[in-house]
Amino acid sequence: MAKTRTATPLALPKIELEEKSLEVKFRLKGRAAIDLLDYRRAHQALNDQEVDIGVLVQSMLAKFIETDKGFQAWRKANPETA
Repeated sequence: MAKTRTATPLALPKIELEEKSLEVKFRLKGRAAIDLLDYRRAHQALNDQEVDIGVLVQSMLAKFIETDKGFQAWRKANPETA
């Protein structure tokens, strides 16, 4: 029996691959590693797009920061001074 594609959207939309990137190295262990690999599989399946794990992590982090209301309120109250 063929797999049926689910249309359940993920919190992270299709990634624009032309974005600039910064290399950050770290090691995930246990459940976090398994969950990230599964998330990448889901993202790839739902978007018909192969994505590098580093690009995925960067996009997930950017989305998290963008939607963190507490952080956004803090940032607004504490603007960076040059």
